[in-house]
Amino acid sequence: MSSTDVVAVRFARTDDVPAICAIVNHYIAETSSNFRTEPYPVEEWAEQLAAGADRYPYLVAEAAGAVAGVAYAGPWRPKQAYAWTAESTVYVSPKHQGLGIGSKLYAELLERLGAQGFRSVMAQITQPNAGSEALHKRFGFELLGTVRDAGFKHGDWHGVGIWQKDLGLTGPPEPTRPVER
Repeated sequence: MSSTDVVAVRFARTDDVPAICAIVNHYIAETSSNFRTEPYPVEEWAEQLAAGADRYPYLVAEAAGAVAGVAYAGPWRPKQAYAWTAESTVYVSPKHQGLGIGSKLYAELLERLGAQGFRSVMAQITQPNAGSEALHKRFGFELLGTVRDAGFKHGDWHGVGIWQKDLGLTGPPEPTRPVER
């Protein structure tokens, strides 16, 4: 695949879950960018998609008929006053890295969260992860701080950078709107 091939971003569907799991499970098994240590079972990811897809966008990038990446949001914290802050996640298949797919997914995800009425988006980035940090900087996220030695994985301690992007909402908030498909 080349960077000129068409990549479509669309809402994730239930039949995408095995491909999404394969992508995310790669990062769980091979990297420290995800602190989970056991792979996602397809059923668990399907439940997560079903539970969150009305309030938060779950998007996939499709290239040549295959799921090449996933981006989604979820709650930053469960308390009600945090309702206008989401946490974002993006993963790109190892076969599709370096083609701008992460940027395409993130642009769509952030635009949708802003349109829904979210005030800000948080991201937690395992350190070191220069590629993810560069992606977040490009989209206007700012590093707020670091939790040192937050997790132990693959024989090493890893810190986590806490990043935030302001989506521009001002004044008293209205309830966030559901995902528009």
